[in-house]
Amino acid sequence: MSIVKNNLFLILAILICVFAVSALFHPGFFPIHDDEQIARLHELNYDLVSLHIPPRLSQNLGFGYDYPFFNFYPSFAYYFAEIFKLIGFSFILSTKIMIGAGFLLSAVFMYLFSKEYFGKLGGLVSAALYVYAPYHSVDVYVRGAFPESWSFVFIPAIFWSLYRLYKNPSVGNLLLFGLFGASLMLTHNLIALMSVPFIGIYFLYLLYESKNKKNLIFAAGIGGVIAFLISSYFSLPAILENKYTMVNLLTQQLANYNLHFVSLRQFINSPWGYGGSILGPNDGFSLEVGKIHLILVTLAVTLFVYNTYKKKSKSLVLIPFFLLFVLSIFLQSYYSKPVWDALKALSYIQFPWRFMLFAVFSSSFIAGYLFSVKFDGKIKWILGFFIISLIIVFYSGLFHPSKYLTKVDDQDYINQDEIRWRISKMAFEYVPLGIATKKSDLGTTVVDIKNSEIAQNTATPLSMGMMVNVVEDKPQLKILHVTALEKGKLQINTFSFPGWKVFINNKEIRYNDNNKLRLITINVDKGVSVVEARFTDTFIRKLGNAFSVVGIILLFLLLPIYQRKIKL
Repeated sequence: MSIVKNNLFLILAILICVFAVSALFHPGFFPIHDDEQIARLHELNYDLVSLHIPPRLSQNLGFGYDYPFFNFYPSFAYYFAEIFKLIGFSFILSTKIMIGAGFLLSAVFMYLFSKEYFGKLGGLVSAALYVYAPYHSVDVYVRGAFPESWSFVFIPAIFWSLYRLYKNPSVGNLLLFGLFGASLMLTHNLIALMSVPFIGIYFLYLLYESKNKKNLIFAAGIGGVIAFLISSYFSLPAILENKYTMVNLLTQQLANYNLHFVSLRQFINSPWGYGGSILGPNDGFSLEVGKIHLILVTLAVTLFVYNTYKKKSKSLVLIPFFLLFVLSIFLQSYYSKPVWDALKALSYIQFPWRFMLFAVFSSSFIAGYLFSVKFDGKIKWILGFFIISLIIVFYSGLFHPSKYLTKVDDQDYINQDEIRWRISKMAFEYVPLGIATKKSDLGTTVVDIKNSEIAQNTATPLSMGMMVNVVEDKPQLKILHVTALEKGKLQINTFSFPGWKVFINNKEIRYNDNNKLRLITINVDKGVSVVEARFTDTFIRKLGNAFSVVGIILLFLLLPIYQRKIKL
């Protein structure tokens, strides 16, 4: 009972999520914009079972041509779901557990962080606002952006660990900061990029408040290095090898930031819907911060200014967080267009409204200040729980999908035809640059391929009198026994992408990809040959892998001294 008593408010922070996750208890699944999620988990599972570690290819996404999806798309959330898949749960149920855990953990870390400044009640109010922010539901039940929704977990976790590092610059807190930083990079690399200025502003505030600035700078720096090292196996190739894909082209079209700015009216009042993001203020889904959020922020900032003027408030923490709030709103609005135009790296973010996560985070934190102010204890608790109840009643009705697909099962999402055609058409930004394309009915660039053209076999003879026996067919390894009556050509139905090497009878040969889909094509001599296509690491991947190994070793070397304070 003592454990429950000591952690009562943490338990309450988890329990308040019940209405946010209740939709997950319905049988089947639900329609979402990014309808690839279960297929991605299936492909990650297949990679791991095939010992393709770390996973970089998807055998079936990308029209079934060994698509380099996991080389560019962060997979931390899918790894979490994979734990439950390996236990024996279905792909759908494992995905639902992943979604639900994201809500629960976001509440936990938001509570832990806000509590440090505003006490248990303030932390609980902040957690409720954070979980039930309209955009949180948009991410999950409308967009289906599950990895992005998991960013809700690691943003407050990073801020909390940075605060702990400020209070106690120990090795343990350093490692905590590094692990959460690495987790965010491996969860959503774009959100990680976006978070840098926001974390930087908070760090400068802590530095201003710190009595031992050198230790804080050193500890945070080492934590940042550990975060970078651990995540390097993914982040380095994701950054340095995307030039080989179509991702830049697609950011110039429907994912162009110019089409997705948010109007000031939308921040305050934006009708709920399950449509898409379009040019102008009439988007198909809601982009409001949250009316209760805005009201409480206004009250908290007003009270903070009053208390500061009357010298009743010693903490200045609302200043950096109000700056974070204003900055996050500004970067979503059309007024920030000159900034987006000047900083070309921002184009990869695609949608300015992605900064809504930081508006939600900062506003939820600011609201907690109201319950740090000293006034009658009973009134404070009554008011706190009244506001939490109001948040749940007012917002919980948003936390459900447009409808439930009660009769679907795993096979509806993971069958080969589904993944290789319908889902592959939805997202193909990582196909090799130079692949044949055409204009869609919407005027956007798409891969020039028909369903009937998708290869059904691992390899296709392009010459008469050639027979192929498939010995091994894994994402990273193809072994073929080829019998040719005459010298001829063989097409291995795999995208030509840096790292692929082809061997005939254990001798490496050159291949060409001068064809419509840039598929690996080789010359085969008359007779019997053993053909191997191996996906190997490029220098960048080897470097990233090495950095990650160093980061993990450093982590384990430091763990035994985690309680020791850092002294300079």
